[in-house]
Amino acid sequence: MVHLDPDENIVLEVRKHWFVFFSHGFFLAMAAVAPFVAYNIVKNYISINISMSGNPTGILLFFYSIWLLGLWMSFFVQWTNYYLDVWYVTEKRIIDVEQKRLFHRSVSSLRFDKIQDISIEVKGLIDTFFDIGNIKVQTAAENSADFVMLHAGSPDRVRNLIFKQHNIESEKIASVTIVNKKDGANRE
Repeated sequence: MVHLDPDENIVLEVRKHWFVFFSHGFFLAMAAVAPFVAYNIVKNYISINISMSGNPTGILLFFYSIWLLGLWMSFFVQWTNYYLDVWYVTEKRIIDVEQKRLFHRSVSSLRFDKIQDISIEVKGLIDTFFDIGNIKVQTAAENSADFVMLHAGSPDRVRNLIFKQHNIESEKIASVTIVNKKDGANRE
């Protein structure tokens, strides 16, 4: 999926913060319990007399099983998106693997010399408390879109590491020796 150059190593792997996945899982757990709560409210507080032919418990269990299957599928899709949507920061570039749907992903890379700016945005009390933020890397290329990672963990640390790698790559480019063939003099 991710192809690195022979002399390239991954420095940092950036994913969405675990709290984003946890909050979705918590919502799904509450949705799994909701039919029992609704059934008890209807049974104890609302006097509706519904008669069903056949086995009413079996019918209710059938529909509850379908409900749980839908919740389990939603959980699986969210876990897949959480796990496969990742940024790899290497010594030379940023590789963005974006999981768009279950069987659709895009992989793009951005070399450090194309970076113009990196901005982070932390919104709200929960994001501040858990150190969650949006990271946006603006590029110098005309026709490429900016790299954006929503709800990333430790956005300041990620930005500082990208700037550090950017500066290392900039220093490598700046120290080029030019040899003039006419007089044999070296210039830096």
